[in-house]
Amino acid sequence: MIISVLGLAGEFQGEKTTAYYGADVLNKKSGDYHNSTDFLLKNYNDKFYLLGTKTAIECQKRLLDFPLESEFYEVSDNNLDDVFEKVFELISMAKDEKVLLDITHGFRDQSISAIFSGTLHIFLNQSNVEIIFAKQEQAFVKYEYLLMKNYINITQLALLFTGFIRTLNFVNSVEVENLNTLAFENFSKALLSNDFKKLEFSYKNLSASLKEAKKRKEFDYLKELFIQIEETLQGFQSFGEKKLHEKYMILAKIMVEKNYSLLALTYLFEAIRLYVSYSFFRKKIISHHAWHNVDMYRLNSESISCICQKEFGKRYRKTRYDKNDFYENNFRIFEPIAKEYKKLRELRNDLTHINHKKSSPNINNDLKVLLESVGRLIENDVLQELKK
Repeated sequence: MIISVLGLAGEFQGEKTTAYYGADVLNKKSGDYHNSTDFLLKNYNDKFYLLGTKTAIECQKRLLDFPLESEFYEVSDNNLDDVFEKVFELISMAKDEKVLLDITHGFRDQSISAIFSGTLHIFLNQSNVEIIFAKQEQAFVKYEYLLMKNYINITQLALLFTGFIRTLNFVNSVEVENLNTLAFENFSKALLSNDFKKLEFSYKNLSASLKEAKKRKEFDYLKELFIQIEETLQGFQSFGEKKLHEKYMILAKIMVEKNYSLLALTYLFEAIRLYVSYSFFRKKIISHHAWHNVDMYRLNSESISCICQKEFGKRYRKTRYDKNDFYENNFRIFEPIAKEYKKLRELRNDLTHINHKKSSPNINNDLKVLLESVGRLIENDVLQELKK
C-alpha cells in the first residue's frame, strides 16, 4: 500500500517542471521527477491512496498518470485533522500489509513532518509502516529522501525528556542508538524511591550520558532539552558530599519546583528534625553510641521534642541530655526552630490526613515560604551556639 499526500509541486504557470530526487536511502532510482508522487508512481508497483485538497487532486491528475485502481481522498485545506483521520483509517485497513507513507507535500516544514510522524508512530505502534519525507536541499531543484523513523525516535525522546524535566519521572519506552536512556530510568527510580546510594551513582552515570549525547550530531534537535535537564539536576552535583539533612533540603527544593507538595513537605520535615539531631550529636548531647546504633527516627523525634518542650519530664531525662534547664539555656536559638516546626507539622497533618474540610489553594506558596525560612535556619547553622 502506498499513501501519498498530494501538493501542487510539478507545475508552474501551466508548464510542467522537474526537480532532482535523491533516493539512495530507499534503494530506488534517483533522478528528475515532477514531484515526490511522480517518483512513487514510477518506482513502486502497488495500490495508491492519494490524499489532498480539491485543488491539489485536480492539479496532480492533470500532471501525472495514475493507475486505474488508485483511490483519491479529498481533505479540507490546511486541516491536519482530516489528514490524521484518513491516514489512521487507511493504515488500519492495511493490517499486516507493508505501508509506505509519503508526507513530503503535506508538510513542507521538516519539524512539523517529524511531529506528525512521531505522533502517528506513537498511536499506531506498527512496524509495517515506513514514513518518508523528501527534504529540500535546494528549492525547486534538489530534494533528498529521509526515513522518518530516525525523527520518530527524536520526537519520542523529546516527549520523554520534556516529561522528565517537568516530573523527574522517566519511563524507558524507546531504544535509541548512542543514547543511554536506561540512565534516565535508573536515576528516576532511585530518586522517587529515596535510594540515596543508587541516586549518587545513577546521577554520575546520567551526567556522563548527557555529556556524550551532546557531542553527537544526530541529537542536535535535543540540545536545548539536554541543557534544561542539566539545569534541573544541578542540585545533585555535590549531593554525595552533603550531610543527610542537607540532602533532604536539596530534594525538598526540587520537589517544590516540580509541584510534589507532599514529598517536598516530607523532605523538609525530616531535614529540620535531622539537623537538630545532628547538632545535638555534634555537641555530644547525643552520644556516639546512640548516634550510630539507636533508630534515627527515634533520635529525631526526641531531639525535636526537646526543642519544642519548655520543661522536660522523666522521658527526656533518660536520654543523653544533661539537665532540666537545657531548654531555658537555649531558648533564644530553639524558639525560631520550634516556630517553623509547628508550621510544618500543621501543614503536614493537613496533607497526610487528607483534610476534606480545609482547602489548601496556596499549598505550594506556603511550602516555598517554609523552604526559605527553614533553609535559612540550617544554612546559618543556628544551633552551633548550643549550650549543654
